[in-house]
Amino acid sequence: MAKKKAAKAPTAKRIDVSAYGIDLPGLIEEIRPHVEGMTYEQIGERAGLPRGSVSNYFNGTAKPSLGAVAALAQAAGGRVVVKFEPAPPKRSVKRRA
Repeated sequence: MAKKKAAKAPTAKRIDVSAYGIDLPGLIEEIRPHVEGMTYEQIGERAGLPRGSVSNYFNGTAKPSLGAVAALAQAAGGRVVVKFEPAPPKRSVKRRA
């Protein structure tokens, strides 16, 4: 009797957060002065990321995920804060009679 192949789970599409006003490379630039004097190896060990990925993020040759930026921020002694801001209420227009 042949084994039934398991259905492949759909893969998640990576969302481009810059389309929503989140500048991850800009956050990397904010983190940079806080890791000055550290090697990519040291930063990677603190962040739990491979040295090559850290190098690519800081050199701009790879786009980091939000999670990677958060890990780098923590390695630098800081944190990334993400918050929800609701849209302002719509103003109703009153018409004159």
